[in-house]
Amino acid sequence: MLHLNDAELLEMVQKGQEGAFTILYNRYQPTMLAIARKKLVSRQEAEDAVQEIFTSFWQRRNQISGKIPVKHYFLRAVHFQYAYRCRANAVARKYEKFLESSSVYEGYLEFLENKELGQQIRIAIQKISAPACRKIFELAYIEDRSCNEIANSLNIQAQVVRNQTSRALKVIRDQLRQVV
Repeated sequence: MLHLNDAELLEMVQKGQEGAFTILYNRYQPTMLAIARKKLVSRQEAEDAVQEIFTSFWQRRNQISGKIPVKHYFLRAVHFQYAYRCRANAVARKYEKFLESSSVYEGYLEFLENKELGQQIRIAIQKISAPACRKIFELAYIEDRSCNEIANSLNIQAQVVRNQTSRALKVIRDQLRQVV
């Protein structure tokens, strides 16, 4: 079977004879791999490309025209596989750039939203009419102090701190509800 020409081997492959396919594989794989290796970056990528060509060749064996020489078919397939991989890589790079730019943009939007929300909260805190209530709220939520720490530092009962904090939160919620 080794002495058969490509057209005869193609005919046998189209009939499903794996031996003929193996002969074509052994005949053209080294050349295809050398060409793919020159075009593609890594040896593994070149091997994958050639393997995909042979897999596709076997799967589409009944659709392949006998008018095209097998050698030209395989060499052309290497070129198409290279072009496909270049396009796929270009699309992947564009997508990565898009993700990078959109995440930067989203981060900037989040920063602006947080800044605006912070301003609205500061305005709402200023709407707390009782200075002692405002002071207790700032100690609890801005300075992150516990109820007992505030009570000890201001020399008042812990329940007074809880009541004042609750009143301040009510005012702030009402103010922010108008904004949102």
